[in-house]
Amino acid sequence: MKQIFIGVGSNLDREKNIISCINELKKSYASFSMSPIYETSSMGFSGPNFYNLVCKFETNEKLQDLKLNLSKIEMAHGRTHGETKFSSRTLDIDILYYDCMVMETDNITVPRDEITRYDFVLRPLVDIAPNFIHPKEKLTNQEILDTFDIEKLIINTVKIKI
Repeated sequence: MKQIFIGVGSNLDREKNIISCINELKKSYASFSMSPIYETSSMGFSGPNFYNLVCKFETNEKLQDLKLNLSKIEMAHGRTHGETKFSSRTLDIDILYYDCMVMETDNITVPRDEITRYDFVLRPLVDIAPNFIHPKEKLTNQEILDTFDIEKLIINTVKIKI
């Protein structure tokens, strides 16, 4: 079984889409757990705030099959692909880590670059796996977060019953 970490975000019908997504993931994947949900401002565009969280689970799926299945969940929640990079989303699911694999292709990069750049990805990742070692950086998630300017973190915890 491979250990998987995904980032989940939504800023359109966000509570409904996050709850539905979590329920779909729980049905499909073993050893499922999730971080707290955080509310963050839209980045790179003007739009409603996002809800973001990280989920951890295990699967035997190959990376491309996992990506396809997660894309199906996104599309079932109204996601259309080919959107502008910085825009509102009904549901956005990104594979952050696929075990300790390092891989870059035209349609997938693991580990995801956003881990080392954005607190809304890293903070929930630290909540769920502070000691997981980033396979490229050779630092734990917590050690990476410790390099962030704490004064600039844009995190508010949200309580949603799932």
